[in-house]
Amino acid sequence: MSRFAPGIRVSRYMPTSEAVLSEPLILKPGETRGAGALQIPGVQIWIKLSGADTNGNYAIMETVTEPHSGPPLHRHNREEESFYVLDGDFVFEVDGKRIPAAPGSSVFVPRGTAHAFRNIGNSAGRMLVTVQPAGLDNFFTEIANCASGQEEPTMSQVIPIARRHGLELLGLPLDD
Repeated sequence: MSRFAPGIRVSRYMPTSEAVLSEPLILKPGETRGAGALQIPGVQIWIKLSGADTNGNYAIMETVTEPHSGPPLHRHNREEESFYVLDGDFVFEVDGKRIPAAPGSSVFVPRGTAHAFRNIGNSAGRMLVTVQPAGLDNFFTEIANCASGQEEPTMSQVIPIARRHGLELLGLPLDD
């Protein structure tokens, strides 16, 4: 780490490559960087900025999680993940610690950290999710394509996709 300004530290590993987009990009509510919102059981995902837009540096996604839903306990070996709760009541588990997260809450999960979350409310919850570097946007696209036309992808479909994207599935989804 090097000193940048009093009280501010900047990592020497900060990305230095340029973004692929050469013009400003504005997406309105409901718009996404693909053919449409990704439909995964229990969640819809709108890719607002993809890895292809940022030269793989990061991706930003808006998610809507159904009540009493969330992913299984898992770990990213490539990405750091940041969540900003827009609407709803969530609980996160990060390295075994449960953290309530209401609107306005921010949760940062370092790479390699076991985590899961669950919408514990009775209505859909929305979050803005940022991953660095990008890649999780491609994972979600592949899972959504796999889920297309069936209730839910099987674990025999999900596990190889997760491995290809550096994700480890560690346990079951959280309960309320």
